[in-house]
Amino acid sequence: MRRFARTISIIIAAFILSGCAIRKYVPEGSSLLSSTKIEIEGNYDEISKSSVSKQISQQPMESLFGWYPMVWVYYKTLPKVDKKFSKWVNEKIGRKPVYYSKTLESDSRNDIITYLNNIGFFKSEVSSSAEIKNLRAKVTYKVKPSKPYIIRNLKYNISDSAVAKHVKQIDKKLPVKVGKNYNAFDMDDQRDIILEYLRNNGYYYFTKSNITFVVDTNFNSHRADVTMYIKGNTDKYIIDNVFINPNFKVNDTIEPDTTAYTFRFGKKSKPITFNFIHRGDPKMNFSTFNQVIQIHPGELYSSKKVSNTYHTLGRLPIYGQRTIRFDTVPSAKHDTVKHLNCLINVQKGKLNSYNLQLEATNSAGNFGMEGSFTYKNRNIFHGSELLTAKVKGAYQIMNSSVVSGGRFHCKEFGVEVGITFPRFIGPFKMKHFVNEYQPQSNVSAGYDIRVRPLYTRQTFLASYGHNWMTNSNMQHSLTPVNINMVKVDRTPEFDKYLATQDDQRLKEQYSSHIIAGLSYAFIYNNQNLNIFNDFFYFKGDIETSGNVLSLFNGTNLYTTVDGHKELFGVQYSQYVKLTADFRYHHYLRFGSLAFRLMGGYGIPYGNSTSMPFEKNYNAGGANSMRGWAYRRLGPGAYDPQGKNIDCVGNIQIEFNAEYRFPIYKFLQAAVFTDIGNVWNSRPVESFPNSVFQFNTFYKELAMDLGLGIRLDFSFFLLRFDFAIPYRDPKYAENERWRFKYWQWKDIVFSFGIGFPF
Repeated sequence: MRRFARTISIIIAAFILSGCAIRKYVPEGSSLLSSTKIEIEGNYDEISKSSVSKQISQQPMESLFGWYPMVWVYYKTLPKVDKKFSKWVNEKIGRKPVYYSKTLESDSRNDIITYLNNIGFFKSEVSSSAEIKNLRAKVTYKVKPSKPYIIRNLKYNISDSAVAKHVKQIDKKLPVKVGKNYNAFDMDDQRDIILEYLRNNGYYYFTKSNITFVVDTNFNSHRADVTMYIKGNTDKYIIDNVFINPNFKVNDTIEPDTTAYTFRFGKKSKPITFNFIHRGDPKMNFSTFNQVIQIHPGELYSSKKVSNTYHTLGRLPIYGQRTIRFDTVPSAKHDTVKHLNCLINVQKGKLNSYNLQLEATNSAGNFGMEGSFTYKNRNIFHGSELLTAKVKGAYQIMNSSVVSGGRFHCKEFGVEVGITFPRFIGPFKMKHFVNEYQPQSNVSAGYDIRVRPLYTRQTFLASYGHNWMTNSNMQHSLTPVNINMVKVDRTPEFDKYLATQDDQRLKEQYSSHIIAGLSYAFIYNNQNLNIFNDFFYFKGDIETSGNVLSLFNGTNLYTTVDGHKELFGVQYSQYVKLTADFRYHHYLRFGSLAFRLMGGYGIPYGNSTSMPFEKNYNAGGANSMRGWAYRRLGPGAYDPQGKNIDCVGNIQIEFNAEYRFPIYKFLQAAVFTDIGNVWNSRPVESFPNSVFQFNTFYKELAMDLGLGIRLDFSFFLLRFDFAIPYRDPKYAENERWRFKYWQWKDIVFSFGIGFPF
């Protein structure tokens, strides 16, 4: 604790003293590089300050509002690095100073000139100057671009006529064009595009080095004549045989058997044959690989299909390591198309896994025990299907003022079963869709029963759906069957108790209902985990319930009670729910900015006058409006007046912003604000002043401000957020700004795992 206090003291002192104190530590004749500035003469779409900045060899020190607290820490602890604690602070918290270098300034000028040459601005002028004041250097780079060189003529010199034909097919996609500026980066991109296209059309040995450019420039006219050459090995390869070893083992001495397996995707499609290498019973259905292996005999070699096959093999739960190898097949010297054999080796992982959890419970003096047993099988039907089965139970002795005698026994039992199929399971074949997007299918069902003296609650869940990706950024999830049926049998004694309660959630928690419908979600995410680039995320959800059930309203399946339809004595819910979630992350030199804007609208209709309670929106808690506890904000201007009520609505609008910055290594911090609320679209008796209106909703937006501490251990992140409301809609309009009313008790603490958005 003493060491921790010393560390905090050092950091606080650093912020206070770093503004001027670091100057005395700067060696004689040196200056700290505090900033760089770029000035570009004229306006050019091809030249931006950010692109020029990347060419500068020496970047200035990171500052926090003009201060250098971590540099001060480095200087202060440097003489004491022989001591363990000081060395730790110096290396982990401190930051090395950046001293201005005239040599690196000159190197940067040359690098900028090289960059300008690469984008066609030959003979440009770049100058620089350094302003040194108070031992701090500010370097300014002035760029005077020349007139750019324009491509006047573009010729292709391709030795192989078949390759020339392929290049002509993609000519419109190629970036090097007549009339555009000369650009070496465009030429490199063009080589990549041609390489990818040819490698996907049989040219197994074709490489980037087969493509070269020759450029002839005319200084007077600022014109460039470009010739692209394609030479070297341009043989085309076709797949002869595909061998699959579904139980590959290193150094296996048992002589294998080979079985030819033939299948079709449809009656009119041509047969496809795979050769399976196995030793004894492979315990794997050969049909498992029908849609997984996209490398087929008789087809041209395609690097895209190889990559897709690696990806789809990785989605089979039973398999771990996988390798794909190609060997050339001897052929006649003058054959125009040569041949390859493909060998695919996959190694099985662990088949079964078990998890047993037992724990004693003590909730407010109510003692009990609960436990669960989970079993997983990664090859249940010999097709790499993942079976997850869970059995759970609980027993508790509880005290209650509602029950006669004051004490009762609670029992619960449940079972859940789910199967993930690494292929499409459905009534339609959809060959093109299956081969292109490799969808997975999921089936699950569950049953749970809770027995109490006051009621018995039975829940049945069932779902069937599919997941697939149309590209690396777009993900889809469709669940055409989603059933949630709750049957509650209450005693008259419990009915009387619920009638005295204000909490609508409590009442609906013990009410019977059926939710039966479908849902669809679309996710777009262009984040690259290997590069710290700005990224955008969007998720859109649509969920419906009751539409299919309503088709049978005129049949004997239903009874009418109090104006609504009931199936098996239970009312079914009918609604549509739309939710959109936008997120944007912008990286800075010191930290990042994260934004989220989300909104949702649930519309009950037909057999429902309100949304099911669990399908409503709520605000507050660790991932929403952090200045309020979970489900304690809104709806609208509703004031719970100290009552313990879950506040929900069928409309939500929320905006969140965070500035996240590192402190050292795994320790991070954030400053954030949340703005939003939930509302109801129609008056609700238990939530007065909660109706959404376009001319007043902005006056009912809640706002908070907070500070967060995060411990990032790479594989998971622990989050501690402290927030305080500075605008609260439950008060009168002239009292909603809460700055002058702030007290320590108004600070709300929340704990979470992972970022809130």
